[in-house]
Amino acid sequence: MRELRCRRRCGARGALAGVAMAGVAMVGVAMVALPALPVLLALPAILGGAALAAAGVAPPPAAAARTAAWAAGGPGARAPGSGSTLVIGVTLHPYYSWTRNIVGDLPGFEVRPILPGEIDAGDYQPRPEDIRKLADLDALVVNGIGHDDFIFPMLRASGNRKVVVIRPNDATPQIRSAHGSAVNSHTFISFTNAVQQTYAIEKAIAALRPAAAPALQRNAEAYARRLRLIKARAAAKLADATVTRVVTVHDGYGYLLQEFGLEVAGVVQPAHGLTPSAAELRDMIELLRREKIRVVFSEESFPPQLLAVLRGETGVRVYTISHIASGAYTADKFEKEMQRNVDTMIEALVTAPRRAAPPHG
Repeated sequence: MRELRCRRRCGARGALAGVAMAGVAMVGVAMVALPALPVLLALPAILGGAALAAAGVAPPPAAAARTAAWAAGGPGARAPGSGSTLVIGVTLHPYYSWTRNIVGDLPGFEVRPILPGEIDAGDYQPRPEDIRKLADLDALVVNGIGHDDFIFPMLRASGNRKVVVIRPNDATPQIRSAHGSAVNSHTFISFTNAVQQTYAIEKAIAALRPAAAPALQRNAEAYARRLRLIKARAAAKLADATVTRVVTVHDGYGYLLQEFGLEVAGVVQPAHGLTPSAAELRDMIELLRREKIRVVFSEESFPPQLLAVLRGETGVRVYTISHIASGAYTADKFEKEMQRNVDTMIEALVTAPRRAAPPHG
């Protein structure tokens, strides 16, 4: 496995994955695992292809032939990207949108999402059918800083040893999570980071397909221009924001709010997907009152009854924004959802406060 990277960091999800893997033990030639993690993740490197077949994780025939050819160095061997189609896997929805826009309509490229669209990466449990998707990849775009650490044992289980791992976060400045000291892995919820990482992915793909490099660069530039335009229009309106400090339900919006000069005063969830306890909710109510925070940005999956408590106790206005984590994989998903995000931010921080302000004179 080759990797295009500058440095490696581990996030909270990586630590959790390590704990889960510790629940796997050898018993004779069988593998026994805790129910939280499928047995097949621990099979690969220890027992090889036979174990994968026994676990029902057989790679596609073409991938199996390729892997055998690679190992033998025979006539079927090829370096990643030297065949008719370059197969690029992605772990998250934003990476799919960025990569699809980079390759555009160019022939000889396939962009393949590894996770089912309806499952948030924070709730994902590896499945045999998803491991099979990794077996014949030429390249794989990963978050690599805690958001998709589950992918690495899956990749080992697939038997794919020639895949090029593309880590666009290696050159991205990172902030800390609101709770604890781990890196905030949601770098993808940001226009600035999206542009920078789009170019990083483009350069990595171009290194695998040099003949397509000029076209890939043109596509990346066109996509980056569209993202910059959305950001510029939003920034012009948010410059008039009368509300500049907010609370968010989810810790994923720090990068987005930061690039518009907005401050996150607090995060409701103690960790991704965890419902706050009664004591944590009380502390948040006290913060909202003490700091006179008037706006909370939530997400669709947060329990509405808890939002009702925050509204009832503090009078905050609650708005829903997206961290682009589920739904259909489409080339325009990132643009559309980020446009809705900034439209919501403008409504919450500029338009609504103006309507509520008493008339002058």
